Amino acid sequence: MPDVILKNLPFLLAGLRLTVEIALLSIVGGTLLGLAIGVLRYLRIPLIARSFDLYVVFMRGTPLLVVLFSCYFGLPALFGHKTSAYWAAVGGFVLFIGAYLAEDIRAGLRSVSPSLVQAALATGLTRASVLRLIVVPIAVRNVIPTLFNQYVRLFKFTSVASVIGVNEFTGSAMLVNGREFAPITIIGFVALTYFLLCFAISLVGRTLYAHLAVRT
Repeated sequence: MPDVILKNLPFLLAGLRLTVEIALLSIVGGTLLGLAIGVLRYLRIPLIARSFDLYVVFMRGTPLLVVLFSCYFGLPALFGHKTSAYWAAVGGFVLFIGAYLAEDIRAGLRSVSPSLVQAALATGLTRASVLRLIVVPIAVRNVIPTLFNQYVRLFKFTSVASVIGVNEFTGSAMLVNGREFAPITIIGFVALTYFLLCFAISLVGRTLYAHLAVRT
C-alpha cells in the first residue's frame, strides 16, 4: 500500500466508518419508508395514495444535492430547529431513496397474482392478514435484486454528503489530497474501496435472491 495511504489510513478509515454508518441508517430508514408508502399506494386509498404519488414523483425529479440542501438549510429555517450535517444527510438520503424504493416495492406488490390473493381470502383470512402474511413477503422477495441495486446506488450517493460538511470517506480523502497532493493514488484508493464495498453489497443481494426468490 502506498505511503501516502498508510500515513493517513486512520483518518481515511474514520471517514469510511462514517460512510458505512450513514449508508446503513439510510438503507434501514429508506426501506421502511419505501415499504410503508409502497403498501399505501398499492391499497389505492384515494387521498393518501394520491399524496404519496406526488411525493414519489417530486423526489424522483429532484436532484439529491437539492434534497440535502433542503434538509440542512431549508427545514431548520422553516421549523426553527437546527440539525447537524450528519442527521441532515441521513434524513435527506432516507427521503430520497425511500421514493425510489416505494416505487420498486409497489411494482413487487402488483406482481403478486390476484388469483393467489383470492385463494387466500377464500380460506377465511382477512384482507389485512393476506397483505401482511402473503402479499408483502412475496413482493419483497420478488424485488430483492432491485432493492440491492438501489442500495448500491445509495452507498455511492453518500459521497455527496461532504458538500454539507460531513467528513465521510470521499470528503476525508479530498482533505488528505489537499494536504499531500497525490490525486492519482488517493482517488484510485477511494475508487477501489467503493468498488469492493459495492461489489459486496451486490453479492449479498444475489445470495439472498438465490435463497429467497419465489419460484413459479
